[in-house]
Amino acid sequence: MIVGGTSFYLKMLIDGISQIPVISNKTTLEVEKKLINLSKTYQELTKIDKDFMQNIEISDRYRIQKALEIYIQTQMIPSEYFKQNPPKPIIKADLPIYEIITEKDDLRKKIAQRTQNMIDDGLINEIAYLEKKYGRKPNSMKSIGIKETLNYLDGIYNKDMMKEKIIINTARLAKRQKTFNSSQFANKTLIEVKKLRELF
Repeated sequence: MIVGGTSFYLKMLIDGISQIPVISNKTTLEVEKKLINLSKTYQELTKIDKDFMQNIEISDRYRIQKALEIYIQTQMIPSEYFKQNPPKPIIKADLPIYEIITEKDDLRKKIAQRTQNMIDDGLINEIAYLEKKYGRKPNSMKSIGIKETLNYLDGIYNKDMMKEKIIINTARLAKRQKTFNSSQFANKTLIEVKKLRELF
């Protein structure tokens, strides 16, 4: 039984994911230099592999980095690399999928309450600790809840604004996840929260 997490993980388990090549230190250093000018690197990758890059935003540093690493390390354009290294499903059995439907207003209230709980449980002190230990470079430091708190610590947001930004960004993420679910999982069962409570 798989519960929670982002739907991308479920998609990966069902459809699989291509293995990324081992990246050498030499490639890593070359990629870091090129990423200084993200826009230029994006344009260069688009020229050599338009089909692959059309699904990547010009500001998506993480995916641009991965595409560049593959290209430099393997001397293959990403679309060709993935063609030769197709994904392999991890779960091969028939897996029934259930999606819990929540009304928009109820979801917004839950997100607001969850955000308040995070703040009450020491979110600000935790992010200050993580920043001190790891800095801001790791991708995880750009996550919802963390980036808004860093803006608060920088004096960009006050506490109320920080809270509101977390709520807004979480709601947007929930909307994107719902859209992803609709497009990626055709054979699924939808069940409302009220119905679920009646069953259990």
